[in-house]
Amino acid sequence: MERGYWIRSKPLYDSLVWKQQATGHVVVAQGEGGIAVLKLFQQMCPREPIKLLFADEDSAARKYADIIQTLVPEGLQICESEQAVLAALREQLPDCLMGTQFYVAGSEAFIWAVMDELKVYGVQDINVEKELSGTLARSVYCVHCKTTDKNVHHSIHQCSGCGRHLFVRDHFSRRLGAYMGVMVDAEEPGNIPAAEEIYP
Repeated sequence: MERGYWIRSKPLYDSLVWKQQATGHVVVAQGEGGIAVLKLFQQMCPREPIKLLFADEDSAARKYADIIQTLVPEGLQICESEQAVLAALREQLPDCLMGTQFYVAGSEAFIWAVMDELKVYGVQDINVEKELSGTLARSVYCVHCKTTDKNVHHSIHQCSGCGRHLFVRDHFSRRLGAYMGVMVDAEEPGNIPAAEEIYP
């Protein structure tokens, strides 16, 4: 990648920080996002109402649920899976008031699955703090057959839908929650570069 090159659609992530002006706080995390939750609650425990939805995952280097339970005084819901976290979030959203701030931590696929749920209720991106945790794996959308593959670690990926070898671009669709994958050998069929692991 050349110096100074930047794709504006590519998401930028930061560390979670409490928003002081919020009327309430909803924290949603999974797996390695547990460390982001611990850092957040070590800053302080806000006076405003807090709801925390968390799921450990088998691939996480460490299980955070037990530690989180000691730090979070109330409003904690430990879920068994990412899908259970999303279902719990759907139940909570109708009760959220104007001024609620959201904090999301975990894999990129998880972050954008949460964003999909928040969009349904009109939550703006400015009201969501996002911290990428654990893996840099990408979700890749095949522009040829419209299949989305998750947990892609390499620069070249074979689409599970159409079998084409895709170059994983840096262009990101917030609507799809995925990076664009385009056929790598469209101009020279069969000329497929070696795949490099660049999203560990």
